[in-house]
Amino acid sequence: MNWFQAIMNKAAAIGEIYIYGEVDNFKFFDEDVTPSGVAEELKKLKDAKELNLYVNSPGGGVFAGVAIYNLLKRDPRPITAYVDGLAASIASLIVLAADRVVMPANALYMIHNPYTVAAGDAESFRALADTMDKVKSAIMLAYTEKTGLSDEEVSKMMDEETWFTGQEAYEAGFADQVEEEQKIAACLQGDKIKFKDVEVPINKFKAFPKAKFSEHKPKMSLKQRVEHELFLLGAEI
Repeated sequence: MNWFQAIMNKAAAIGEIYIYGEVDNFKFFDEDVTPSGVAEELKKLKDAKELNLYVNSPGGGVFAGVAIYNLLKRDPRPITAYVDGLAASIASLIVLAADRVVMPANALYMIHNPYTVAAGDAESFRALADTMDKVKSAIMLAYTEKTGLSDEEVSKMMDEETWFTGQEAYEAGFADQVEEEQKIAACLQGDKIKFKDVEVPINKFKAFPKAKFSEHKPKMSLKQRVEHELFLLGAEI
């Protein structure tokens, strides 16, 4: 399967969109998901009566994500979103464009304040800060409408970079249904976390729930294990 693609199930008249990668305005890598790409895929699925959206994404560009959210939100067809592994940052907004959000119990959903990288003078930064506050308010509106939580509750969650399991997202109102745990290949690999085929640098987030995952250790042959044990024994003598 490609990182981002649309598939038409002609028998069921259901279109399937997969967002497995980072969100950006421009496509630098195969896994990057762009608003123009989503628009093109939606055109390919014009004969579908319903849409299924499958997401496994660490997020990415705020404005690109908002554009994708609005594209999906304007589509008149029923949409069901499935969080296959991770819906973090702006990807957490994208899934809320769907009428229903389904999460396995062991998937993760994360919300935080929008952030960006910029250069310029003091006036430029002050203007940018005002813009980011407005973006946060717009994102908060989607969160509060979905969950019924207050602005204050959601703002605090965003300030703290809050992570939810599937069950926790359901209890908070971000998800509508919890599925049984899936075999999601999620493990730590050095300074990265891997969800299925998506690798995410841990330092991308300030409050990543590292304790939820075990460190990936490459399998060693019998000879390698013996040599490793002998090395440890020698180191202790």
